[in-house]
Amino acid sequence: MKKIILIFICAASAAFAQESSPATPYQHRQLVNVPTAGMLNKGNYEIGMRLFANGGVLSNIGVGITDRFMIGISYGGEKIIGSGKVNFNPLPGVDVRYRAVDESTAGPAVTLGFNNQGFGPYYKSVDTVKVNRYTQKSRGLFITASKNYAFAGNLGIHGGISWSVTEKKDKDNQPAFFVGVDKSINDELTAVWEYDLALNDNKDIIGHGRGYMNVGAKLNFGQKVMVEFIMTDILNNSKDIGKFSRELRLSLIHAF
Repeated sequence: MKKIILIFICAASAAFAQESSPATPYQHRQLVNVPTAGMLNKGNYEIGMRLFANGGVLSNIGVGITDRFMIGISYGGEKIIGSGKVNFNPLPGVDVRYRAVDESTAGPAVTLGFNNQGFGPYYKSVDTVKVNRYTQKSRGLFITASKNYAFAGNLGIHGGISWSVTEKKDKDNQPAFFVGVDKSINDELTAVWEYDLALNDNKDIIGHGRGYMNVGAKLNFGQKVMVEFIMTDILNNSKDIGKFSRELRLSLIHAF
């Protein structure tokens, strides 16, 4: 783990040392696991790494093609840190987003997208039942809306609907609804909260009908480096398998 973090710190230091165009306002593209309507600005890229339970590492890269369209890819697995056989995810995750409507005084920004990257360990079966899914399922196809308000800093309110088209083996494939909030504490620190009703994960195979509530704190340094402290599944919806988890996510944002 020390080597991975050291590599990230060196990359972040190099990013701060390089001259670049003035920073544009950072847009949260996800709170903890659920997406917002935020985008990477045109010509910006993000390199990220998430550390989770069982020595898990999930790395990602995203690129803003235009101010409305971005693409990304992610890959990882369990036991990458520590001992034992590494369990890689079966396929890379793909993230494609298009912002159809910009935020205005009258209404929220609206983004359409697809993301097949789930979170937590990947399971092929649970108690002899074939499931082929992550602990917290991927969004799949989604539409999300975000609106920001000036309230003792910034207050962002988010909500959306998704359909996990790649994780239906457990025959629990209803649409999922999610909501979330981000609130700035100061110019660097933001608190986030989200709740996924997880209607597509309530048959007691993994999820137990409580939904997934996740929270986090994000530290944003110069709109170039993001450090996030995350707590997932605080309702213990996946108590028999996933359980409550403390995680860390690091992101580097820069321009070409």
